[in-house]
Amino acid sequence: MSSDNLTVKEIVEDLQVLRVRYELPDSSAFVRYEPRFDDSQPEELTVHSSWGVPSVGADKTGKFTLPLLVNELQYAYILVHMFPNMQAMEYFLAGFDTSLSQLEFIGGNYDFDRMWISSGVSNLGIPMAIFLGQRNAVNGQPSVTLVDHRKETTGQVVYRAVRGAGEHVGEDFYSEE
Repeated sequence: MSSDNLTVKEIVEDLQVLRVRYELPDSSAFVRYEPRFDDSQPEELTVHSSWGVPSVGADKTGKFTLPLLVNELQYAYILVHMFPNMQAMEYFLAGFDTSLSQLEFIGGNYDFDRMWISSGVSNLGIPMAIFLGQRNAVNGQPSVTLVDHRKETTGQVVYRAVRGAGEHVGEDFYSEE
């Protein structure tokens, strides 16, 4: 089955987001969420890197479906964008590069520690980009939102999970059934 034919429910149930721990030379570390982690070259999967110094190593430390991922978050939200092909994903991400360049040009400051994007092809074969924001987004709770760019270029929010208590997902919403 082509990834274009997967329903939103199938994607929510089967899509996996990986937690990766990147070690830096000074013994500190970053945790990022990635579509895929196949080897010890994680930088190749990162579009916008928040560290100036390359990592010295990385390990996969977790694997989550979207509803389980929301319980992983603290004071943060994640947007997962899925695309019909790599070209559409790269076009979307190029827009971020342009925006950041313009912000720097007018004297703004962009703090990569507060936002980052990773990209790659998911376990379901869907090109996707993962955006992390460092504040609560919905009702003061961490959230995970799935944005589908497969049918509409601008994207449509098709799923959202809001954190509950413990391992319980507080609320989850589908915009299509």
